[in-house]
Amino acid sequence: MITAFLVDDEAPTRRELRFLLEELGGVAIVGEASTPSQGLQGIRESRPQVVFLDIQMPGLNGIELAGIIKALPEQPLVIFATAFEQYAVAAFEVDAFDYILKPFTEERVAQSVRKVSRRLELSEPQRVPGELSNPAHGTEKPEVKRVLVHQGDKLIPVAPQSIVYIRALEGEAEVHTVDGVFNSKSTLTTLESMLEPYSFARVHRTSLVNLSRIVEIVPWFNGSCKLVLNDRGRSEVLVSRYHAKDLRQRLILGT
Repeated sequence: MITAFLVDDEAPTRRELRFLLEELGGVAIVGEASTPSQGLQGIRESRPQVVFLDIQMPGLNGIELAGIIKALPEQPLVIFATAFEQYAVAAFEVDAFDYILKPFTEERVAQSVRKVSRRLELSEPQRVPGELSNPAHGTEKPEVKRVLVHQGDKLIPVAPQSIVYIRALEGEAEVHTVDGVFNSKSTLTTLESMLEPYSFARVHRTSLVNLSRIVEIVPWFNGSCKLVLNDRGRSEVLVSRYHAKDLRQRLILGT
């Protein structure tokens, strides 16, 4: 049974979506909300597997709420359910799982639910028969497997492992990968939260680095240092004095 939460400021829309989901079967509505703030509270309490989320709502909009949801310990899949198709690019920048347009049709909602079901099946841990769960094996990586970046008008999914470092620019981020340089409209703080499980670390207020890409650490001034990375240009990234101690601990280096 898939657990779902609905967030939309229009009660008729919530009733329609609830009816379609319940008609499909296999979906349990664990809550609904008419405002983003109520929705966030309800999502935290009910911990649904999927959230159907409107975009244009009073106060915090759906895109902003989705960005907050991404930081939750247990991240539900987010399906935007809206009347406005022009928000599609922004929706997928916050890792939307799907995007369905009003007025809803039974077939389109069913298609989205089937996708959710397949994703949840794939994300279930696969165990050898008789094997016991062991916390020492570590936690699973988050559902987010790609970072969406821009190159001109194109939207490109990038594997975290291919990112070398990320630099904050005014109003966006510059993502340096093994294949080239791209832009992201996500903040450095948001990207840090997404990528921390993939061995990324903040080394400066403007820089985030893939620790597995470091090939040299060069002492610099007043306790700071520089990192030499293994991209084509052997890029150098400054580590601030504030972040140097944490970096040494992350890399298990002597002081």
